[in-house]
Amino acid sequence: MKITHIQTLPLQFLCENVIGDALSTVNKRQAVLVKIETDSGLYGIGEAFTYGSALDVTQCIIEKQFAPALINEDPLNIEWLWQKLFWRSVMHGKRGMVMGAMSGIDIALWDILGKAANLPIYKLLGGFSNKVATYASGGFYAPGKNLTALKKEMETYMAQGYRAVKIKIGRNIDSLTGPLKYMPSQAFGETAAGDLMRVEAVRESIGDSQLYVDMNAAWSAKTVIAHLSELDRLGVSWIEEPTLVDDLEGCVRIVRSLPDRMSLVGFETEQGLGNFNKLIKNCAVDIIQPDIGWTGGFSECKKIAALSQANGRAVSLHSFGSAVHFAASLQMSASLSNVERMESEENNNPLKSDITLTPFIHDEQMNFHLTDAPGLGIELDWNKVEQYAVKS
Repeated sequence: MKITHIQTLPLQFLCENVIGDALSTVNKRQAVLVKIETDSGLYGIGEAFTYGSALDVTQCIIEKQFAPALINEDPLNIEWLWQKLFWRSVMHGKRGMVMGAMSGIDIALWDILGKAANLPIYKLLGGFSNKVATYASGGFYAPGKNLTALKKEMETYMAQGYRAVKIKIGRNIDSLTGPLKYMPSQAFGETAAGDLMRVEAVRESIGDSQLYVDMNAAWSAKTVIAHLSELDRLGVSWIEEPTLVDDLEGCVRIVRSLPDRMSLVGFETEQGLGNFNKLIKNCAVDIIQPDIGWTGGFSECKKIAALSQANGRAVSLHSFGSAVHFAASLQMSASLSNVERMESEENNNPLKSDITLTPFIHDEQMNFHLTDAPGLGIELDWNKVEQYAVKS
């Protein structure tokens, strides 16, 4: 089998309602899908995560740099191809959009392998369970979203069956040193005290369910440590990406200061086995949170997960992309024995909910169930993909 063609498919959906996290304002959802075709008729689909970057940046890396290196190669030699792309971009890659592009390609190659073997990817990776526990990822900032609206949102997740939720904090307009002032919009910001009120309102809504908070790296280590006792009082069991992953010393200080029932979770923005190794070896993180569309695809995620297990740490995949990204994250999670709840985003995103022929399957407690469908286990609705395609 040989690779004959590589195509990027940029998708975009303009949001009717704007939402925000600690730093960003989201008014559109987008994705770069990667389609790899072969001379056997099999093809694979992947997603290169972009974190809001211009889509044509990732397209250019894939089509102009990586595609020529893949044509006529055997798509089943996945580790060989991963190393080939890594070393051909090592001087300007290893992190950022280049690694994101590699991730999308790698996911598509594993999709081909699954289809060739007629097995879902999680079974190719060893298979641990066909059921993946998730948490509701929501609680974003939005115009006019008061505590009452936030509580109603959380009650909706409880009614769906979730037993763990995550909300955003850290969009602080009262911080002189915080990064929000550098962002395109400072709208619907909140004070640090107001954020604690938001956390308390959520706790009232969800009862004894697990409560997570995500700062999107907007707080300093000192700010995080100053708020730990209050977050602990409110029953927060994990804090996600509280500060920049680059602040290794700060992350270590936070971990050492955490109450017993609280974990530092990260880092979705980190990439590559070597960088996660530094976090783990320095005891700068408790639960490892790679993004499969950003940190190197299945090939790198399985190594990061094995490294995590060897060091007594659980893995919880970050997922904030399209249906392809979510499917890949489920497949990876289902292959692991050291997996924590996976992110299940609840914001309106048709690129996740509207481009597959059949919906994702879950039970009454929002555990997602994988079938024996090969590869990623999904079929795209190509008419819908075309509907959301960015026209050049």
